Amino acid sequence: MKKLRRIVLKIMNAISVVIIFCSIAVLLTIVFTKSGEAPNFFGYSMFRVMTGSMAPKIPTDALIVVRHVDPDTLSVGDVITFYSRDPSIQGEINTHRIVQMERNGQDITFYTKGDANNVEDRYPTKKEDLIGKVIYSSVGLGKLIRLISNPLLFIPLIILPLAFLLISSIAESITIARKLAREEEEAAVREAVEAIRKEKKEKEV
Repeated sequence: MKKLRRIVLKIMNAISVVIIFCSIAVLLTIVFTKSGEAPNFFGYSMFRVMTGSMAPKIPTDALIVVRHVDPDTLSVGDVITFYSRDPSIQGEINTHRIVQMERNGQDITFYTKGDANNVEDRYPTKKEDLIGKVIYSSVGLGKLIRLISNPLLFIPLIILPLAFLLISSIAESITIARKLAREEEEAAVREAVEAIRKEKKEKEV
């Protein structure tokens, strides 16, 4: 039973370390991202969709993973994430499908449209506005992130379990350290007793 408990604790500790590492990495990425730019983690960015303009393929609350790509590699039909030039949303990040492209030398203009929209976007997208190409989307992960981002749920679901794992790990480490110290003391006592016995026998001889 104790062996199984140790195995479970080790697995939980490993998971907690991974979660903490990922959290720190994401936090550092966000902190060091310049104002007005999308966080970039090894060439990828993640966003949660706030509107239904790309439904049903990418509905509201879906989490999307965007890979930063060379604009020249894109083609009609790709779903891209970009900084919108539409004044009504003041340069906010948008995700729509490419329906037409125009090339003029080194310049590329993308004409986009939301799958659920009746008309194309009024303002085209230049390649300098591009963030990347959507390569993955998940409604389940998006809803999960929305839930855990709520402080009322983040503390009991994330902070408290991690605190429990940390305290359990520290307690186990202290127990092991005490056990090792006790074993070392007992070994030292046995060695001392054995040395005294050996010395006594030598004197008798």
